[in-house]
Amino acid sequence: MKSLKSIKKPVIITAVSALAISGALFSQSTYAAQVTKPIQAVYNNIKIIYNGTEVPYDAKTEPFLLDGVTYIPLKLAGTALDKKVTWDGTNKRVVIADNGVPIDQSTVTALNNQITTLTQELNTAKAANTTKDATIAQLQKDNQTLKDEASKNSSSTLKDLQKELNDDHSDDYDTNSDIELSGNKNDITVTIEMTKSRWEGLSSSKQRTYLEDIVEDILKEYKDAEVEGTVKNSSNRDKLATFTTNSRGDVTIKKVGTSFDASSIQRDLFNRYSSYAGYGFDFSVRGDSSKANVDVYVNPDDWNKMSNLQRSNLTDGIINFLKDEESIDRVDGTIRNKGNSSQIITF
Repeated sequence: MKSLKSIKKPVIITAVSALAISGALFSQSTYAAQVTKPIQAVYNNIKIIYNGTEVPYDAKTEPFLLDGVTYIPLKLAGTALDKKVTWDGTNKRVVIADNGVPIDQSTVTALNNQITTLTQELNTAKAANTTKDATIAQLQKDNQTLKDEASKNSSSTLKDLQKELNDDHSDDYDTNSDIELSGNKNDITVTIEMTKSRWEGLSSSKQRTYLEDIVEDILKEYKDAEVEGTVKNSSNRDKLATFTTNSRGDVTIKKVGTSFDASSIQRDLFNRYSSYAGYGFDFSVRGDSSKANVDVYVNPDDWNKMSNLQRSNLTDGIINFLKDEESIDRVDGTIRNKGNSSQIITF
């Protein structure tokens, strides 16, 4: 190691071998002709500190001063900065590159094997997923087919049972009735048509016995079915009665008046809905127990101010009231302009 005293040594530079800290490596983009010049370099025990650590050097790579400028060999600078410095003699170039992290071949092989394994697992998963989707699609198709067949068979079986019921019960108590079944094996609706006089000519006990005999035969075929029904006037299809059953086949009959009191229905609707949601409504009802037409009159501006939920609750409430409370089979409704009766919507 040199002493702290400055030492001047004659040095002849024949090739670019040092980095001027305060200047650029090359001042021109083209190569100049080779030149040999004598210089006076000063070696003054210059130290290089990188991130707090001294960078070691030997006599060949010791930094020096020249005309007040400190020069550091590129190779030493590259070592300090973890760069790879090489000399391309053919093209007279100094090549500086980042030092790559060395990876041994066993690591590369292991990573490639892992990639191969993961690729195989991914392909296997994709194939399994494709198979699963195909299986689900087929199961859904098979399920729909079974449902269609079950519905078809159920409908066919109901038709067969309907024929048997008519053969066995249409002349019971001289009712001369016609029995129709609809629904499925779990939920069966019975519609019985006969003249009003024949139905009302039966005592209450005979009406119940007649219906229970029919229900009993249905439950023999479909023991878990829920059975309910309607007795209708064969002349005009007005409802004469409705009935429900329990699990034992006991029948509960609800008689229905055949008269259609439009004034009474209008009055009931007005009492319920005339000031619905704070708006004014009027009602007009016509028809019979099989079908009723309801006109609801309202100011169009008020109707437009109502929310969709309010409108839906109103129309659903009217329909449910007429069907449940007044035993009307079908309801056709129209919302109309209170000023000119023009149609706004139907429901």
